Amino acid sequence: MTQDIVVNIIAALVTLMALSRVAGDNPLFRIAQYLFVGTSLGLAFVVAYHQVLRPAVLRLLEGSTPALWLYGVPFLLGMLLLPRIAGEQRLSWLANIPLALVFGVGGALAIGGAIIGTLLPQIRDTARPLSGGIGEIVGVVVLVVGTVLTIASFYYTTPPESRSGRIVRGAAAVGHWVIMVAFGFFFASALQSYTSALVERINFVLATVRNLFGI
Repeated sequence: MTQDIVVNIIAALVTLMALSRVAGDNPLFRIAQYLFVGTSLGLAFVVAYHQVLRPAVLRLLEGSTPALWLYGVPFLLGMLLLPRIAGEQRLSWLANIPLALVFGVGGALAIGGAIIGTLLPQIRDTARPLSGGIGEIVGVVVLVVGTVLTIASFYYTTPPESRSGRIVRGAAAVGHWVIMVAFGFFFASALQSYTSALVERINFVLATVRNLFGI
């Protein structure tokens, strides 16, 4: 029980130190910031050591062919990053090899995820037949119209003085409002999440004070 009380007191103090940022930049907020970054990096290093580096080295020491390919190649690519950390300019170009693989694979995964997770579902939803109740039909129509207007906002190749250019320009003007409404929803959702987190932290601090002083 004593340990829980001490942990709650420390957590409440750190929460108040982080909330002191409302009054401006101050040493208390910086201490809380450094504690958060330091503990996060420390935890990440411990997890990486126990779950990535140490198992890979142990499997490499076994000497089996699958382990050499599965763990040896990533380990070698990771070692190529060391010249960049050491500041050795003559060998720093070696770090470009693993960095190119990381950014290339990361970019490919991001593009694939955007196509599979966003673009294709959006195309399928806009191609749904008008069936069901009046609510579903209106929803499909609004989705199709909103998608077309939003895409029109990013269409810049039509000459603005032509008839089609004037149509696209008018659709783009409405599409800008659709984008602003969508951004408004995203901002409201983020603000709601932050407000919920703030209320939870304030309730935690108040509960800790009440338990500590028996109020």
